[in-house]
Amino acid sequence: MTEDKQQRIERRRSGINSAKIATVIVMAGLLLSKGSGFIRDIVVSMKFDETYRDAFSLAFTIPDLFYNLIIGGAVYSSIAPYMSGALAVHEEKRGVRTISIFVSVISVVMIIVCILGVVFSQPLYQLYAMNKSEIDPETLTLAASASKLLFPQIFFMMLAALCMGILNSYRRFNQTALAPFLYNVFVILAIFILAGNSQTKLMLTTGGILIASVIYFLYQYLIGFDKLKQFRFIFKPRDKEFIKLLKRALPIMFSTSVVQINVIVLNYFAGNFDKGSIYALRNASTIWQIPYGIFTVGISTIMTPNIAAAFEAKRYDDTSKLLSSSLKSALFIAIPCGGFMALMSTDVVKAIYQWSSSYTDENASMASVFLIGYCFAIITHSVVHLYNQAFNSIGRTKIPLFAGCIGLVSNPLVCIILIKLGVGPIALTIAYSVTSILQMLVLILLYRRDKKIAPAGVWKTILKSFLCVIVMCVIVFVVDLFLPGEGSKVSQLIIISVKGIIAVVFYFGVALLLKMEEATYWIDRARNKLKGVIRKTHAS
Repeated sequence: MTEDKQQRIERRRSGINSAKIATVIVMAGLLLSKGSGFIRDIVVSMKFDETYRDAFSLAFTIPDLFYNLIIGGAVYSSIAPYMSGALAVHEEKRGVRTISIFVSVISVVMIIVCILGVVFSQPLYQLYAMNKSEIDPETLTLAASASKLLFPQIFFMMLAALCMGILNSYRRFNQTALAPFLYNVFVILAIFILAGNSQTKLMLTTGGILIASVIYFLYQYLIGFDKLKQFRFIFKPRDKEFIKLLKRALPIMFSTSVVQINVIVLNYFAGNFDKGSIYALRNASTIWQIPYGIFTVGISTIMTPNIAAAFEAKRYDDTSKLLSSSLKSALFIAIPCGGFMALMSTDVVKAIYQWSSSYTDENASMASVFLIGYCFAIITHSVVHLYNQAFNSIGRTKIPLFAGCIGLVSNPLVCIILIKLGVGPIALTIAYSVTSILQMLVLILLYRRDKKIAPAGVWKTILKSFLCVIVMCVIVFVVDLFLPGEGSKVSQLIIISVKGIIAVVFYFGVALLLKMEEATYWIDRARNKLKGVIRKTHAS
């Protein structure tokens, strides 16, 4: 073997190890973010009564809708691959200039949207609630007033997303990983200190959240100042490179909007069932997105700029391996999470949400039904997300949009069919899972047309993981017969924790017997992390 070839192999191994370490760091940050998000919801229920709690939740609806429809995940999915590609071919100046124009134009658009949102907040909320007679007029007025401080918030959230996309292009994952957690901490502090049952306190709370978003942006800007300082305000919307990037970004923006529209569709159909169905659907949605949001999103955050750089440099073998390893890692975690949540759905819902008598067993039962329907989506949507990011990374952004449009048609259609067949409320989340299956198949077939970048060895991981899950579920089912999730809140938490530990032990145990590389990887990462903690403890 020549010296040059040996050096290339060593560099590749070093890059893979760095990517694995970065993935763990990003996942840790997402875990902290999700955990702090649950604490935020608990504090909201403590500080507001029902009217102000509903007004607070409703106040985010329209600003979030505008953010998701206009920007959403398109910021990161556009900037990180483009800048990573420019860096891979040593064209940093070209990338900086184009991203500067992109940031400038998008910022102007968002400023206009925020101003219009503040000025027309009252009519916007009246329009939104036109056919929602269950919303109290006082709640609606309070929400519209509170939203006046949340429209400017989405501008700073956009700037923070821009900073994250740029910094991750430079592989600064460890610096951006904790940013969402810090944002949630400041939001919790704002709610805990400022919230109360008056319009003034509600406005102060949303004002505090606006300040949290400013801190969220400034934190990322300051830690990445050495890279971010080179970006300038350049308003040239007719620039050829900007138009090229915009054409790449627009399909991502539209496909992100499809996700938001499908959520609205499910909420619409949920209104046809018993009272509390919409809230139960939201609970179930939040739960299934815990493993998805931590593991799949964490993996894709690292994968996106790396695939973009490899593809731009024409390292197609690396492009294939990056997607293969990402799919295997995500599925190895998603499959047991889906199995455990389907089997222990009621216990999981109660452990997370039942902290007082106001959340009844009936509420938990309704949410658990929705959660069962979502469980398969934990697996399929992970595949959809990773393929979407892979297509975005290589510049083929119209394909995720095409798959999204399939979902836009199939989701309401399957809902209508299943509801007419008398399936019941679970029809909604089954429809969502069926839709994600269709999208997954389309994305896989279209991506695999390009043989040189197609992933390999994924089916082997899937089959072995399902075998591990079957063993895991049988053991957990038997344990559940002798140890049902009943009793006090402490008992609930202890029992679900015991079942979770048993599930992990048996799943990983069977995986090791089957010699799955993914099991060895996660165990090694956990062991190394534990050794690091022990060393720090002894040193102190």
